[in-house]
Formats: sequence, structure tokens, C-alpha cells
Amino acid sequence: MPTYVYECARCGEFEVQQSISEPARQRCPTCSSAVRRVVSGRTEFIMKGRSASVSQCERETPCCGRETRCDRPPCKK
Repeated sequence: MPTYVYECARCGEFEVQQSISEPARQRCPTCSSAVRRVVSGRTEFIMKGRSASVSQCERETPCCGRETRCDRPPCKK
């Protein structure tokens, strides 16, 4: 669920986790003043799956001397 940043003229900024399909907040939860959603440059995501792993050996013939790839980090050779 994404985290949105809102700005209140009285209270300052606050963050709210809400679904993408939910409408933007209209009021501050603390003072009930009008708020506006702030466009944030932060992007955070988690990559899952075997192809996302940086720790796998990417060489066809691993530098550790094995016949097949291994699950060890790549050597610095």
C-alpha cells in the first residue's frame, strides 16, 4: 500500500498509507483544516524472485571452478 504525504497549513506535513483507489484526503486528522497532497520524489519498491538476486554468479563458467553456476556472489576476477 503506498504512503502519501499531505500538507496542512496549521500542522505541517503528515503521511498516510492508503490504497491507490482511495480518494485523496481533504482534511487534516489532527485539526480538520484543509490539506493538499504533496508530490514526493521518493520511490521505494521491493524486487522479489530469483532473477532479482544480485548475489548469484552471473558467469557461464563460475570463477570458483565449478561446472555450473553457484549461489555465491561473483568473484572480483
